[in-house]
Amino acid sequence: MAARLQAQAAPQTGRVRTRFLGFGTAPSVAVDPIASLSAAAAADPEPVPTPAGQIRFPTGWIVVLRGPGRGASFTLGPGVTQIGRGEDQGVRLDFGDASISRSNHAAIAYDEEARRFFIGHGGKANLVRRNDRPVLATEALDDRDVIRIGETTLLFVALCGSGFDWRTEAGDA
Repeated sequence: MAARLQAQAAPQTGRVRTRFLGFGTAPSVAVDPIASLSAAAAADPEPVPTPAGQIRFPTGWIVVLRGPGRGASFTLGPGVTQIGRGEDQGVRLDFGDASISRSNHAAIAYDEEARRFFIGHGGKANLVRRNDRPVLATEALDDRDVIRIGETTLLFVALCGSGFDWRTEAGDA
């Protein structure tokens, strides 16, 4: 019995996990309106209106070009989208590339007023690269820029920008 207690009290070696108390996972904002409409249409032939608060208009996409997860794509929305391996990340790159941090390794933001995208480094040990150059501060992100995080290479595809924006299409601008 005493040996069992000593084994339990022995110091742990290896990776140490840190948990911040009081911070839960962010609620999921992303809703796939097409999937919900398709499921509703299959159950009921009458069209079901989607509540306006659930529609999240896409501003662009991230596609995994090389590395673990090749072929996966992620929809970006207005505001800031965090990139990491964790479940609470807007772009979750949890395909086996351990060099990507769990949370906020990088972030992509779409500024609706400026109609521009920006990329920023989350302050993690491994660099984020944009077009083979390190991202050391927030900088403009252009359509078809290539982003590399760890062993994963991403392609950024913009929908919104100077030629199109959801607010302009709706007559709100």
